[in-house]
Amino acid sequence: MNKLKELGVTVCEHIVANIRPIKLVVHNHDNTWECMCGEIDHHDFIDSKVIGLNHLIEFDNSILPIKQLPVGCVAERKAKNAQWKYYIIEE
Repeated sequence: MNKLKELGVTVCEHIVANIRPIKLVVHNHDNTWECMCGEIDHHDFIDSKVIGLNHLIEFDNSILPIKQLPVGCVAERKAKNAQWKYYIIEE
C-alpha cells in the first residue's frame, strides 16, 4: 500500500465543511502536510482537522498530481480544475 495515502493532512475548516475546493497544498520541512482553500479568512487552526490523504483524494481526486510533492514545497492553483503551480518553501 502507498504510505503517502495513509498520511494525516491538516485541512482548513472550509475544506472540511465542503465549502471551498483545495487550492493550496504545503509539504512542510518537518514532513507534515496541509491542504487549504487558499483564502485569508481563517479564524484559527482550532477549526482545522487532520484527515487521511486517502479521504482527501476520494473527496477531490484533482489533488492526485500533488501526492508526490517534495518536502519543502508548495502547490497552488486558482480553481479546482486549474493547473498546479509549484514553489519551494524558504527556510
